[in-house]
Amino acid sequence: MLEAYRKTEVLRDLESRLPEDAKEVQQNLESILQEQPDDVRALFTLARCYAFGEEQDKAKHTLETLVALDPGHVPAKVELARILFEENDRQSAIRLLEAATGLRPENHQNWYTLSEYLRHDGQDQASKDTLKQFDMIKAFNENLQKAEQAFAKGEFMTADKLCRRLHGQVPNEVRTLRLLARLAKRHKKFEISTSILAQCIEAQPANVSLGLEYANSLIANKKHQEALVQCQRLINIAPENIEIYSLKAEALYQLGRYDDAIAIFRELSGVHEQRAQALIHLGKLLKTMGDTTKAISCYHDVVKDPHFAAQAYWELANLRTYRFSTDEIAAMQTLLNDGVITGINKVLIQFSLGKALEDDRRFAESFEYYQAANTAYARYQPYRYSSQNASLQAFFTEAYFEDRKDAGNSSEAPVFVVGIPRSGSTLVEQILTSHSLVDATSELAEIISIARELNSPNQPEKGQYPQSMANLTTDQVQGLARRYLDYAQTFRQEAPYFVDKTPGNFQQIGLIKTLFPNARVIDIRRNPMASGWSLYRHFFAEGFLFSYDLETIGKYYKDYIALMEHWHAVLPGQILTISYEDLVRDLPAAVDRLLNYCGLPFEQSCLDFHLNKRAVTTPSSEQVRQPLYSDALDHWKNYDGFLTPLKDVIGSK
Repeated sequence: MLEAYRKTEVLRDLESRLPEDAKEVQQNLESILQEQPDDVRALFTLARCYAFGEEQDKAKHTLETLVALDPGHVPAKVELARILFEENDRQSAIRLLEAATGLRPENHQNWYTLSEYLRHDGQDQASKDTLKQFDMIKAFNENLQKAEQAFAKGEFMTADKLCRRLHGQVPNEVRTLRLLARLAKRHKKFEISTSILAQCIEAQPANVSLGLEYANSLIANKKHQEALVQCQRLINIAPENIEIYSLKAEALYQLGRYDDAIAIFRELSGVHEQRAQALIHLGKLLKTMGDTTKAISCYHDVVKDPHFAAQAYWELANLRTYRFSTDEIAAMQTLLNDGVITGINKVLIQFSLGKALEDDRRFAESFEYYQAANTAYARYQPYRYSSQNASLQAFFTEAYFEDRKDAGNSSEAPVFVVGIPRSGSTLVEQILTSHSLVDATSELAEIISIARELNSPNQPEKGQYPQSMANLTTDQVQGLARRYLDYAQTFRQEAPYFVDKTPGNFQQIGLIKTLFPNARVIDIRRNPMASGWSLYRHFFAEGFLFSYDLETIGKYYKDYIALMEHWHAVLPGQILTISYEDLVRDLPAAVDRLLNYCGLPFEQSCLDFHLNKRAVTTPSSEQVRQPLYSDALDHWKNYDGFLTPLKDVIGSK
């Protein structure tokens, strides 16, 4: 994997020494090309060396060899055209520049050079026409640069206005489309962003930086199989690009191919500039696999790197069984007080200190750090809570489900576990997937992805979900159900049932029961003060933006309860609600309820869920590998005096 990268590093080092050490660089390149005569990058750099040494014939011959090997190498064509023009072979120079402008028309400087060559060749009208092309493209590029600068400054409305104007002028211009994709992503229009980038890739399949952006977008959009395919395609194009391997490992991790991902991150940890980030990813994977000791070792290594120390400290804090030493607490406080870290890294340190002092039972000091972290992150990621209940309750009625009862897929395979995050959903998943007839998958994003697509402007009823579902045909419903099952199959083994534990799917129960009328839905509930406090003290790498404010957590909880009451009313007897506290206090009785609801025979392994060696990706991974304990049920009471905003909203006493 790293062989091509290391070769590129050698060439990059040689390039950095030009023009001062041109002769020595030349000798090194000639030696490299004896073993690899078709190395395009080495050939181009060698041609530059010859040019610096005023060895024009050698430069010309090298560039001709390069252009023959790679006809799409625009810089080589431009440089060869310059040499030919200086040799008075104007026609050949013009043909090369015409080819270069055809390949990369956005490079306005090449149009200007072509205009000059045409003028010197006596082709005055052609020169004037080409100069007009130069003026037009230069103006376009300057406006695009303004749009990109506005985007970089956070002036998104200005960037969007400029970008749309440019898109109207040249609809298929990839750079404009790429910026539109970034704007769509900024406004959380993830499917639109990914779709635009896919269009860009069709136009420029060999553009590696564009391919990386597309692969990143696919991963952000939870399309991990497509991201893996994209990464492999990019590796075939540019095996020396180290960023691709990191993305590939992330896709493998999300697809549950943990051993493959670990192998890549282990190798990347041997590359100096990749080491810290690779070790953090490796630590997460080892934690997922249950090897906490080795995960801690990875994080301890990264703490030594000031650029990644904050992230490493948070990963240690996220290991719920880890206890910070006095020296580690002092080191984190020093990082904060010295102003060494800022932004999101400061937030991570504050969350970590909250956890460290909580373990020391210094609850007042602990809350100060938790509060500072949440307040800072809420400013970093502004969020305005808006309830979706009214539209969901108005649309999904008993009459709707009666009308659609035969439209969906009859499969009973999916078991959906929903609820408020940090309420015990991972525990329910661990119990069920300890059964021989049930597969573990992941927090599958496909239901939410389908809901987002049904909310797109291309859908009927003005694109508003759930109203857009009214015009779905039976075939379309069946197609969406099959799409979901195909997506889930990537994560499954051979068991007849599987668990999709995505807490936020409580908002999508109407969609779920449309696609799968026979699907089981398990709603796990916990004391709202306990789950609310657990949310507030935890940093989520993505999503759950409601969790950084106690009052908003309360609003979210109340809407959740109201919506679940609606689902129970319109889908009577079809949803099982179970209490986390019941699970902890009487596990056998709660397990019986779960298995009976799912139509599964009793298996002792469900009571011995902590012996299940499956990979667990959520923050609760350590807890579900231990027998149940009741100590944490009332842990929130240590902070009771600080939780008034949450209590006021949910009406707790």
